[in-house]
Amino acid sequence: MFRLSSKHSLKSRLVTRPLLSKRVYHDDGVYGYRVAKEYTLPDYTSQELANRMKHGSLLRMVQAYRTHGHEGAQLDPLNIMKRKEVLALKPERYGLGEKDQYNLAGILHVNDQKDIPSDFKTVLNHLQHVYCGKIAYEFMHLPSASERRWWYHAVESWEKPPMSEKEKKRIHSILSKSEVFDQFLGKKFPNLKRYGLEGAESMMVALDRLFELSAKAGTEDIVIGMPHRGRLNLLCDLLKFPYAALFHKMKGHSELPAGTFASGDVISHLVNNPDLTYDGHKLHVTLLSNPSHLEAINPVAMGKARAKQTALLASSTDNCNLGDRVMCVQIHGDAAFAGQGVVMESLGMSNLAHYSSGGSVHIVVNNQLGYTTPAQNARSSAYCSDIGKMINVPVVHVNGDYPEEVARALDIVFEYRNKFRKDIILDLMCYRRWGHNELDEPAFTQPVMYNNIRHRTSVPKLYEQKLMAESILTSEQEIEQVRESHLKQLEVGLQEAESFVPDSDMHLAGHWKGLHHITKASESESPDTGCAMDVLKQIGELSVTPPENVKVHARLQKYHIDQRIKKVKQGQALDWATAEALAFGSLIQEGHDVRISGQDVGRGTFSQRHAMFVCQETERAVIPLNHMEKDQKHHLEVANSPLSEFAVLGFEYGMSIESPNRLVLWEAQFGDFFNGAQITIDTFLSSGEEKWLRQSGLVMLLPHGQDGAGPEHSSSRVERFLQMSNESFEMGKKDNVPPNWHIVNCTTPAQYFHVLRRQVKI
Repeated sequence: MFRLSSKHSLKSRLVTRPLLSKRVYHDDGVYGYRVAKEYTLPDYTSQELANRMKHGSLLRMVQAYRTHGHEGAQLDPLNIMKRKEVLALKPERYGLGEKDQYNLAGILHVNDQKDIPSDFKTVLNHLQHVYCGKIAYEFMHLPSASERRWWYHAVESWEKPPMSEKEKKRIHSILSKSEVFDQFLGKKFPNLKRYGLEGAESMMVALDRLFELSAKAGTEDIVIGMPHRGRLNLLCDLLKFPYAALFHKMKGHSELPAGTFASGDVISHLVNNPDLTYDGHKLHVTLLSNPSHLEAINPVAMGKARAKQTALLASSTDNCNLGDRVMCVQIHGDAAFAGQGVVMESLGMSNLAHYSSGGSVHIVVNNQLGYTTPAQNARSSAYCSDIGKMINVPVVHVNGDYPEEVARALDIVFEYRNKFRKDIILDLMCYRRWGHNELDEPAFTQPVMYNNIRHRTSVPKLYEQKLMAESILTSEQEIEQVRESHLKQLEVGLQEAESFVPDSDMHLAGHWKGLHHITKASESESPDTGCAMDVLKQIGELSVTPPENVKVHARLQKYHIDQRIKKVKQGQALDWATAEALAFGSLIQEGHDVRISGQDVGRGTFSQRHAMFVCQETERAVIPLNHMEKDQKHHLEVANSPLSEFAVLGFEYGMSIESPNRLVLWEAQFGDFFNGAQITIDTFLSSGEEKWLRQSGLVMLLPHGQDGAGPEHSSSRVERFLQMSNESFEMGKKDNVPPNWHIVNCTTPAQYFHVLRRQVKI
């Protein structure tokens, strides 16, 4: 065993090392660079540091509860999680006197009067109450001392005022409404897969609380990506989706307006985008259309939220910060959150300057079970939320059988996100009353678990019992009246279902309003994509003209800048990169923003683009097309992406569906790399309009060449895109539907120029 000698031991304690940090690249001045405003807390005072040294054993015990308290918490409503003794939480390990008094300054937050000593029993009870109750926390892995100290104070300070009678009745109404809804659907549509929320009704409490807090804090938009579980409950109970519209769909009719070519989708993929009001504060909520591929919607939601923020920040004052008015909410299942790789890819983008939306709130509806796979076969970690630790996300675990605790847990989740503008996870520990769907038999594979579940009182009824004991609810008749009022609304909706007619403008709202939706292949799309010669020559020169204080690499100056200026002046032999720059620059001058994203897009895989110049002395990055004129209003955003295809392409799709007035491009590093994003291509790009009438103007660039890079990089597999096209395979046959996309194999730079401009002009 290696051991330090005594003379080295003291020295080793005195040496301090700086924290590791990322190398700083000087691109913070380019358009689109957005990072959250940093929030820091002051360090401990000298008196607090001295007190921490004096009561070192007490400090170790407090730190043990902060680190390991979640292991002793009461989180599992089914009480089937294997629990082991947590040695770090045994107070006798720390040699503390039970009758001694302790100054807690700089050690523990028990009350606001830091100088009042506390005895050992008070300290221990407080730690047990805070860290080992129905809510538990994981934040000690956070590298930021300020964030850790914020958590100490937030969770250890005296509890907030108890919930009012009004708040409790609101929770009761939400829970009972959800249960009545599920039971009504089970009775009226017994053979339909609806993926109800029974066992996890507290999800509704969490979301209602989140909407309320967000609205009151000034948030204007919430973008939600979620899977199937509980989707109908959220749609109808909180997001104002008409019962008649749901039952119209459940009876076999289309959710889409008449006269459209689209096919529609299953009920568990329905959407609504209502305006909600909480105490006079308005909030717009967008629930995104999602495919059956779990978690694929996550980066789409992030991109949609980012697009909304980009538009708001462009018209806001300087004191408007990232995440002030738009929030991304991602709802997950436990098995998918731990198992799907796109979760890791999406988390990896969450704090990047060109992809962050100011922190997503993640809510994991933790059924403690996948389709039929138990947790021990579904992940290698203790919690499904452990994936978040890869980017130092704090986690709040809460027992879903206790709705008030769920609301309190959401309070601190919201406070953290709003303070630090980073992702945070709420792990809602609950269960699934039925199988993966209501037609499935879960006892085939989980007999003990489901014997437990079938004998359990439901979450809404448990809460009714609690409110009865508190005299908030005074009689069974009052409870029944609440349920009957919900039931009557459902019955009315069922009667109105047959006469329900979907809104004809449902798919062309917001920024898409006023656009004509092509519904037939015969309709013409021939916009004018040309530009005046003098304008193009000016843009061409400006595209390679950096500021005077930026020293460009000598080879770039000779072979890229000088050559482009020469060819532009001559008006001939323009290369592909020049044609692209002319298209981007002309669109910017005509009032359109442009965003290009992907691996190495600033320079370009083949060192062809150089949309971004990097000063050879300072590494300051500049984008010449963003300096074509003083006080330029529209810009090119160059987003060099992480080494991901699935999540990044999904993000750009989310950017593209917000507005048709922004040209959004994703470039594969090599054309064949699109296969890493195949799920996004299959379920969103090629079929989104067919399923949901959801249009996108996204451009995918798939460069490849016969330059000795091997068989993979020599083809962009165009045959796969042709196969996914909705046009007939029969030569000469014309289908009377518009194409789902255009597959373009440009053979000249001029064609490339016009294709890019056409994408915005049609």
